[in-house]
Amino acid sequence: MTTVLGLLAFVVFIVAIIGTAAGVTWLVVRLSPPKKPDAAPNKS
Repeated sequence: MTTVLGLLAFVVFIVAIIGTAAGVTWLVVRLSPPKKPDAAPNKS
C-alpha cells in the first residue's frame, strides 16, 4: 500500500510541476509587452 501511495504522490507532484510551468508561461505571455510593428515597411 505504501508503494501505491508513493506512486500516486509522485503523479500528483508531476502534475503540479507541469501545471505551475504552464501557469507561469501563460502569465509571462500575458504580461510581456506586445511587439511593435516596424515603422518603415520593407521595400523590395
